[in-house]
Amino acid sequence: MSVELARVDERLVHGQIMTAWVRRFWIQRIVLVDDEIARDEFMKQLLAMSAPAGVTVEARSVADTAEILKTESGEKTMLLFKEIGGALALVEQGYDLKELNIGNIGSTPARKAITREVYVSQEEKEMLRRLQAAGVESYIQKLPQDSRVDIMSKI
Repeated sequence: MSVELARVDERLVHGQIMTAWVRRFWIQRIVLVDDEIARDEFMKQLLAMSAPAGVTVEARSVADTAEILKTESGEKTMLLFKEIGGALALVEQGYDLKELNIGNIGSTPARKAITREVYVSQEEKEMLRRLQAAGVESYIQKLPQDSRVDIMSKI
């Protein structure tokens, strides 16, 4: 598969924002990388029904995704993570991720706002530092037409 975009967005496959990214990169396939969701048949069906027209959505574990990334090619693909930890786990499995788009990470008691749509905990800040050390450029960008903001400048 040809990975055109890797994105963290807790909302997963949703509305106009997702459609904007699919159109921007002509995405044909969205691989939701999440161990828990990969085991949840109901969520997998729900997410597949949420996909923009003409786009395949599948949920896979981190380990399974790492394996298919080694062998498959072709379709323009978006890797979609529910959490920063999923992206870090994929990198730790050996995938050479170059860029990570941060879309939406919601508020929790452990998280502090760094933008209106992105909240991160101390643990997530450390994960972002580990991704940076591995050569991954992580940036905040809600929509394709928005400017990129280096997340490291915010944490």
